[in-house]
Amino acid sequence: MVRKTGKHKAQIGHEMMLIAQIGDYEMAEVILDLGFDANVLPKQTWERMGRPMLQWSPIHLKMVNQEKIIHMGRLNGVIVDIEGANGMADFEVIEIIDDDNPYTALLGIDWAVDMNGVINLKKRTMSFERKSLWVVVPLDPVEGARYIEPVRDYEESDDELDQIYKIAA
Repeated sequence: MVRKTGKHKAQIGHEMMLIAQIGDYEMAEVILDLGFDANVLPKQTWERMGRPMLQWSPIHLKMVNQEKIIHMGRLNGVIVDIEGANGMADFEVIEIIDDDNPYTALLGIDWAVDMNGVINLKKRTMSFERKSLWVVVPLDPVEGARYIEPVRDYEESDDELDQIYKIAA
């Protein structure tokens, strides 16, 4: 699902997928695949975005499930926003031949690293830190909705650490 939006409206379904604002478009069913090196937009999503200009890309992609794909080019410098945690990403635009209902976008490991993504397997969450926010997303959205919490003030945490050192000395 892709729709034009001015503000990000968070709604979580029961799929294991993110909802993100990519460029000016809110997109559901965005897959976060940390085993994939590139960020991908299927041709259908690119067309719904108004067919923005693509650049040549030297990358060759192969899908794990061996579905046939046609690489169309790269969409550079697109803003990806999840509840205020945002960053820039380049997307490889591909045509998926064998799938009638592909995902709206796929975000790979490079995007997660650029977003300072932290996976906590014990709590089964992934957190993104941006400026003064932590956006916390369950690894399985069935386990609850994502939420936002402020990042602790570093000056405050430094004072707490100094107190610990004084007690230990």
